[in-house]
Amino acid sequence: MPHEKKVSELMIPLTDYPHIPYWFTIKQAIAIVKKAALGLEGKLEPTILLIFDEKYQLMGSLSMKDLIRGIEKKFTRSGDWMSKEWDTPVFFEGLFTAGVKEEAEKPVSEIMSPVKETVQAGDSIIKAIYIMMEKDLTLMPVIDHGSVVGVIRLNEIFNEISKLVLGD
Repeated sequence: MPHEKKVSELMIPLTDYPHIPYWFTIKQAIAIVKKAALGLEGKLEPTILLIFDEKYQLMGSLSMKDLIRGIEKKFTRSGDWMSKEWDTPVFFEGLFTAGVKEEAEKPVSEIMSPVKETVQAGDSIIKAIYIMMEKDLTLMPVIDHGSVVGVIRLNEIFNEISKLVLGD
């Protein structure tokens, strides 16, 4: 019987994956995502940051979509910028540029998403695939002895599948 890899064999260790405390601002989170993507020359493209509390307990995650939603909210969802007569927002020229820096000072705890699922380091890859497909996830935190030890992403799973299928 061939050896089937465990999640721990494909995961990215937490020490190698960008993560931040909940009190960081949106601006700091954007800088970390940008630096991580550039610093690793495209080898690791972190599109989701993990958010921790003071005791290093996982609080949530922050995707690029969360970051963008965090800075655009004031412009498109607030009643101040919405026409009372129409159901659609009114986009005045300059609103985005003028308010984006102010919105970027909010803490990430205001915009982070809850972690939907986790997987154990000793679980099989097929279990991780099942959960990720079922819940439409691209990344899951990996837990070992009650602590987050890394992340597993669809990228690493796809690379493993391609090795098996193509015989690389």
